[in-house]
Amino acid sequence: ELPLEVSQGHYTEELKLLPADIVYQYYERRVLPGQISRMDGQKFGHFERGDFGLPSDARVYLCMQKPLKFHPDFDKFVCGIMKKDPEGLVVMHREDNAKSNQIVFEKRLDRAGCDMSRMIFLDVQPHHRLLALYRDATVVLDSYPAGGDTTTREVIEMGKPLVTLPARLLGGRWSLGYLSNIGLKESTKKALIATDAEEYVDLAVKLANDDTLRQSVEDDMKACAPNLFRRQEAVDAWQDMFLEISPYQQCQPNKMQKEEL
Repeated sequence: ELPLEVSQGHYTEELKLLPADIVYQYYERRVLPGQISRMDGQKFGHFERGDFGLPSDARVYLCMQKPLKFHPDFDKFVCGIMKKDPEGLVVMHREDNAKSNQIVFEKRLDRAGCDMSRMIFLDVQPHHRLLALYRDATVVLDSYPAGGDTTTREVIEMGKPLVTLPARLLGGRWSLGYLSNIGLKESTKKALIATDAEEYVDLAVKLANDDTLRQSVEDDMKACAPNLFRRQEAVDAWQDMFLEISPYQQCQPNKMQKEEL
């Protein structure tokens, strides 16, 4: 959705753009009928918040992105939410590669002003349990500046509100692309897509505390989620682009060469 001259500045190679108004790939659902994960074949409908050590009546802000995406710039988003919602809980992915990295991360959040008594870190979850977490979250937080892609699609499929701040580069704009191209109401997009860090905090807290707004957003997400899947126009767009850049035509003998043959 960025102008070509802006996007081209991010690459040394010549950039070819797909249409901005389509879902850019052909996706299959990851949630099967009966609340079953396509990825591991396990049911998740029976899980409750208590299975993850979460209180049933809390406002839960969930961000289960891999810790490598937790850039220091994201700290103020998390801490800002906690300050604006003094009863909210933030649930994040625990660093699973090195305990020392987790210690550094927690110290960083503490220095940024987060209330660590309301921070909950969870280990990596099997896919079906992860889907249950999305379902039971009050609001899902997109990381910044490296945002979600697969995670965003799963959250949309579960019909949950996901707050995002589009970053400058492609890795932080997937969520914007999905939310912009599945037919959501303008009011829903305004409730989910922030223009700066302060608005990100405001949108997340408003969604968590306004039951009517949150239900409206969830209803719209569920209604539009099917538009994310099996999009033939994505296949057609990629095919057209590959044919355009293909050396095939260049490899065909011209008329004179054919006569010589």
